[in-house]
Amino acid sequence: MKKIITLLCLALLLTSCATVSYMTDNLVDVDIPNFRTYSTEDHCEDQDINPIMLQRVKNAIDISMRNRSVVRSKNPDMIVQYFIKNEMKNYYSTCRIDYNRWEGGEDCRNKVITYEEGSIVIDFVDTNTNTIVWHGAIKGPSFNYMKDPDTKINNMVSNLLEHFFDKKEVIVAQN
Repeated sequence: MKKIITLLCLALLLTSCATVSYMTDNLVDVDIPNFRTYSTEDHCEDQDINPIMLQRVKNAIDISMRNRSVVRSKNPDMIVQYFIKNEMKNYYSTCRIDYNRWEGGEDCRNKVITYEEGSIVIDFVDTNTNTIVWHGAIKGPSFNYMKDPDTKINNMVSNLLEHFFDKKEVIVAQN
């Protein structure tokens, strides 16, 4: 019974830490009003990524751009490159030995708990200079298993791109 309670507490701890974090970086001298047209490029080489998830990210980029009056073009001012990455992470749990065998019992051992973490990376490339002028990333739990992925992906991408269009400073933030 004690093991079950410990595992439930550990599972609760892991799921409560499942926040989404954002990171951006940009060149200081970027003139945002010059970017009125764009095209997208998928740079995902991971064969394990769900192709529908890639389409969701592309759609979220299109919606965010359209909401900011930036239109898709065959001769764009900027190229929006994006990719998704899922990585397996490990969480190491060790037993406390404060009370020797009474704390964890005879079966107290080091444990490795494996979970999946996802990232979406978006770069804006100025087509005139062929230079990345803005880089943004979203990091959180695996995107393959989220509930209501269309809405969540749209919100996450919109929040990330807001930092480019509103000319916010470099960030490392968590939601």
